[in-house]
Amino acid sequence: MKSKTRQRGRMEPKLPAAIPAGSMFPFWRRIGQEFAIRIHKWGVPPNICHALFHLHLYPGHSEPAEVAAAVYMPRQTMTFTLDSMEKNGLAVRKPHPKDRRRKIIRLTPKGHKLAESVFRDLLKLENSAIKTIKGADARAFRVFMNRYADALSAENERDLRTRKE
Repeated sequence: MKSKTRQRGRMEPKLPAAIPAGSMFPFWRRIGQEFAIRIHKWGVPPNICHALFHLHLYPGHSEPAEVAAAVYMPRQTMTFTLDSMEKNGLAVRKPHPKDRRRKIIRLTPKGHKLAESVFRDLLKLENSAIKTIKGADARAFRVFMNRYADALSAENERDLRTRKE
């Protein structure tokens, strides 16, 4: 397969014929890659990063099943992710105060510090990119993105209802 070189020496494969012209998929792939590249500099695998952000931003929702549901990760993968976080000193499992069968996940000070640093760095990356969109284009971009996200959400809801019937 022929490849073309993109900025900063990255290789971007030619768009596969299976992806229709006008699809947003190539944009989401590129955006995901750029965030993954930024996260990679911190040495944090994506699964750990998702769990780390959730536990940092929503500490009241910290049972393993809640975290798995919030980041759309299978529970078995979440168990492996939490094991890795504990091994690296980022989180600890604590007994649930009212139910011995359940656990609560808490970030350690090291986990909070890493989450805050990575989160701030990603916001800086995002803000730098958004600053390149000026005035009316910036407002139109936000309106478009919200409308697009709402449409995706509505389609997923329809799909979920159809599967339940």
